[in-house]
Amino acid sequence: MIRLHCLHAHPSNQSYIEDVFGDTDLALYHTVDSSFIERATQDPTFDHHKQQAYAINKLMQEDKADLTLLTCTQYIAALGEQQHLFKQPIVPIDEPVFELICEKKESLQLVFSNPATVEGTMKRLESYAKDRGKQIDAEVIVMEDVFHLCLNGDMQAYEEQIKKQLRRCIKKSGDICVMQLSMVRASQQMEEETGVPIIHPLSPLKQFVYQTISALKE
Repeated sequence: MIRLHCLHAHPSNQSYIEDVFGDTDLALYHTVDSSFIERATQDPTFDHHKQQAYAINKLMQEDKADLTLLTCTQYIAALGEQQHLFKQPIVPIDEPVFELICEKKESLQLVFSNPATVEGTMKRLESYAKDRGKQIDAEVIVMEDVFHLCLNGDMQAYEEQIKKQLRRCIKKSGDICVMQLSMVRASQQMEEETGVPIIHPLSPLKQFVYQTISALKE
């Protein structure tokens, strides 16, 4: 049985992954590492170099997994291009979304609720697109002063803020993509309410993980 180890920086992410893979033949194991986000948001000395060293050290401990799924975009940005250091494949939650974005011909609105993830994520997206010879037509929309609601566990207030932003996005031209896992439920609710499709990190995840597993077996 394939062991999929999921590394989360916030406990709310665990249920999203259970929803996607709960009916599959994968053995799911979850680790919640909340100390990373706490340090990243509260300790000014915890710079990118220290964050990367922390992420590498933590992932080196996940040696019993067949593959590891990272659900925190800030953790992913800290790791950068160091996936080659690990014997098991590392699947960043945003990479399947990158693939979808690169295939889009229309303009996109990329919505973030955590400003700290924007620079690292966009740098990785631009590198991903360049490697594949793709051009991205995207507007980056950053929500300010809302992510603390998620970190404090006030998910109802957090999701209301997400939906308020998505209503504004729907009035504009361009497809909408939310870039963080914590934004998924609000985006799904908006899809049901308005009928407007919204891309989110779970949309392509199952297929991407199974493609990675197939590559492992070859």
